[in-house]
Amino acid sequence: MYEVTTDEQSQPQIEALPAAALAPFAEARAVLELAPWNGRPYHRRQPDSPMRTLTFGPNGEGKAVYLILEDQRRVDLLVVLWLA
Repeated sequence: MYEVTTDEQSQPQIEALPAAALAPFAEARAVLELAPWNGRPYHRRQPDSPMRTLTFGPNGEGKAVYLILEDQRRVDLLVVLWLA
């Protein structure tokens, strides 16, 4: 299991999510705790990069950009967006 952390940039983004985004974001966060490597590479040309993205929401309205720190079993959320 991975620890999911936020910082001074991503925490306000999470707090600003609309009500419709809360359940999908909670599901996305659970995925990050269990299988963060399932996200897509942030850079297509670096498929093994620890910087990843995960789309969430019923129609893919949400996107999380994160960094996997494998040696620490930690996922740092960098950006969380909801585009609806």
